[in-house]
Amino acid sequence: MRRVVLASRYIVGFIIFIAFFVMTPHARAQKSNANEVYQFLNLPYSAKATSLGGINISNLGSDLGLAMYNPALLDPTLDKTIHLSVKSYFSNIQQYDFSGAHYLPKKNWVIGWGLHYMGYGNINMTDVSGNEMGNFLANDYVAQVSMASLFKKNINLGATLKLIQSNYGIYKSTGLAMDLSMVYTSSNRLLRASILANNVGGQLSSYTEKERLPLNIIMGVSKKLESAPIQFSLTAQRLSIWNNTFYDPSFYTSEGYKAPSAAQDIFNHLIIGAEANIGEQVSIDFGYNFIRRFDLNIQNQQNWFNGFSAGLGFKLPRVTIQYGNAFFQRNLYHHFSIFYSLKNTR
Repeated sequence: MRRVVLASRYIVGFIIFIAFFVMTPHARAQKSNANEVYQFLNLPYSAKATSLGGINISNLGSDLGLAMYNPALLDPTLDKTIHLSVKSYFSNIQQYDFSGAHYLPKKNWVIGWGLHYMGYGNINMTDVSGNEMGNFLANDYVAQVSMASLFKKNINLGATLKLIQSNYGIYKSTGLAMDLSMVYTSSNRLLRASILANNVGGQLSSYTEKERLPLNIIMGVSKKLESAPIQFSLTAQRLSIWNNTFYDPSFYTSEGYKAPSAAQDIFNHLIIGAEANIGEQVSIDFGYNFIRRFDLNIQNQQNWFNGFSAGLGFKLPRVTIQYGNAFFQRNLYHHFSIFYSLKNTR
């Protein structure tokens, strides 16, 4: 009981620290998530993240892809593991993620590194009259270095430093950001809770004028059943902003849409995930993202499975393969991840 009380105190203290650190007057003035730069930072970095609804910071287990987003998930079991993910979108837009981890036993630190890259292909360049003047390449990427360490028993702290670069022809921008996180895992490994301050920082240089980064305060909890190989996750995102939806009153009125209710505003912060394991080799993942469904649903049309996601994982002695997809109207965007351990476990 005493351990639980102490852990709770650390968690509350860390939450207060993050809130004080990131809730600047500028952040408190935000009323929606519109007009933030570097939106590619919100994309899931691995297939498992995609299949669990897009964001999951508390999944029970060791996963380098999830740790790339939440540094406090880095643990010694990920030592000498490398990860590569590929995801294709429409019109030759490609996403690549590459990361690795290394454990320093003398310091009891886990160091992670990663590259998150979005390539938008070759785009025609025209003048104001539409005359073609050649073409240009467009891309976004972030290079990051992470560190995590066991702070107290059952409590892991992590931090990530990120250098962000955006290139759209003659328009370029550079940003610097940090992620700060804490993970609490129960002694029986059946419960995990986490808090993450994502993208705390700003632009070093801008396209034309400075814009704010997509700050995201996230809390998550995962619970594994004691008598079954199943775990459930609940993630609450964008906690620094009450109105998590983009709402244009004039458009909604003209098109006959109803404004989101107070209950809808609450649910639009939530993501639900579930994972079932078949033996030690196979995992099946499901997710539901409330705000994704709200944003994608079109009135008086069939909206299919907007908001839903699913995936599979196969674990071999030194290789793990993951597949995830999410529904966007009638489209599926396939996400593949592969993990390889450089350590010979024999």
